[in-house]
Amino acid sequence: MARLVLVVLWVAWAASSWWSAPRQASTAQASSDLSAGRMLSYRWADGWDSTGQWGWTSGRAPRSTGRAGPLFLWRTGDWRVHYTEFDDGSTTPVFPGSFDATRYPGPEAAAFDHALQSASQQPRWQGADALQPLRALPMLLLLGILTVLVFGPAPARGTRWFWFWVLTGVPLGLGVIWWLARERPWYPAESPPPGPTGRDPRERWYVGLLIGIATSIVASLLLYGLRRVLGEGYVPQGAGS
Repeated sequence: MARLVLVVLWVAWAASSWWSAPRQASTAQASSDLSAGRMLSYRWADGWDSTGQWGWTSGRAPRSTGRAGPLFLWRTGDWRVHYTEFDDGSTTPVFPGSFDATRYPGPEAAAFDHALQSASQQPRWQGADALQPLRALPMLLLLGILTVLVFGPAPARGTRWFWFWVLTGVPLGLGVIWWLARERPWYPAESPPPGPTGRDPRERWYVGLLIGIATSIVASLLLYGLRRVLGEGYVPQGAGS
């Protein structure tokens, strides 16, 4: 029953992470969503930063030092996140009068921020506008995995440390599926007999670590190729980064 719950949590986590991963859009779409009232929340950022979070959007967190732009992210009512970059090659002044260069990277960002304030649009980022169950999914999944791994039956195909590195190292959470498919109850409860030298035949921790590193490299290359073929709409930039 615990393993079935973990599968359901993984599917929900993977689907929600893919759906809400930031996708590139145009400045025109940002203006359209603001005018039509589709903009649920927003935030300005300087660029992207790597956080090492475990998920589809690893390494795709916005970095901000308090300046408005040039990167702009917003969430729409369907819980999708879009981003665009203002003053990217723009040479036409779009802000009346002068603007504070210490606050804005250019006139285009200054004009759009002025439009946000005129529309009384308040930033509510920081996860406060996301559904609480979706925000809690990664933690519930990780806690569930560690609970079963530590307090459940002894693994038959690999040591607990082997599966720890597989579960945390294999990207996109696919180590969870591998673990659930290869270990109990799908395999017989009996552990394999000791080898000729009496050594524990189960996979050791360093094998799991190498598997995590190798699959991360392969997944990055695969996702890069799929992104070039299918586009960012189907394979978001943050997925597996």
